[in-house]
Amino acid sequence: MRSYQIMRKDLYMIASVRQVYKENMMDQVDPFEVYNAFFGGSDGFFGGMGEPGGFNFNLRNNGSNDLDIWYELHLNFEESIFGGEREIMVSYLETCNDCGGTGAKTSSCIKSCTDCGGKGGSTKSKRTPFGVAIEVSTCSSCGGKGKIITEKCRRCSGYCKVKVKRSMRVIIPPGVADGFTKRIRGEGNVDKKRGFAGDLFVVLRIGVKQGIWRDGLNLYSKINVDYTEAILGTVVKVETVEGIKDLRIPCGIQPGDAVKLSRLGVPDVNKPSVRGDHHFIVNVLIPKDIRDA
Repeated sequence: MRSYQIMRKDLYMIASVRQVYKENMMDQVDPFEVYNAFFGGSDGFFGGMGEPGGFNFNLRNNGSNDLDIWYELHLNFEESIFGGEREIMVSYLETCNDCGGTGAKTSSCIKSCTDCGGKGGSTKSKRTPFGVAIEVSTCSSCGGKGKIITEKCRRCSGYCKVKVKRSMRVIIPPGVADGFTKRIRGEGNVDKKRGFAGDLFVVLRIGVKQGIWRDGLNLYSKINVDYTEAILGTVVKVETVEGIKDLRIPCGIQPGDAVKLSRLGVPDVNKPSVRGDHHFIVNVLIPKDIRDA
């Protein structure tokens, strides 16, 4: 649906540009004025160049998506079950204070691009069966900005941003699974010039635990019991996420049967009071020769 709406907008804008250009061809109107009426300028349909929600000449969105940070946090198996807090060090980008995000040493080092006349690109019109179409291309010299930096900022080397590190604490809810992503709003890269701050996305990676695996809210393990214990029943020591526990094996248990310890599984991340079980799959050890038993 979104792609369809964008397509409709694009078709409408192209048709509108064609109509305006066609109506003003006799007056030798500047194609950039036609273009800016729809794409640029403070009164254009899509806001001014460099304005929030608007488009640059090169049609790249000026939203805050490019300011988001993705960070992988590795947890051990127990941390994923019980949750907790972890302190992380995040590297992020913020607007350079020395140049104010211009990338230039001083304001006098910013010159208008001579290749495009400061317009950021060039236009070419051609007739089609549907009217006159205007093709707009970005200036390769200035990248569509319309300006050239003659001497770059020493601190950011013309990149306009600098890398900064900060420490922060992340709260981990109980029951998270591998790939669980926690979004922390406003903690991403910072663009002071545009007044935007991205978000920090913390992706959790869960380590494995020898002898225990997870399926949904339940945990599973395999245990071995002697055939006489399988016949008569017994109590064995088993490892759980809460330490060593006693597990009662009922008499007459069959190979492949499972015995569970209730509420020793994984909490529901959305409702921690709900917790799964720990199932133990029984392997009965049967000797090849009963006389050796």
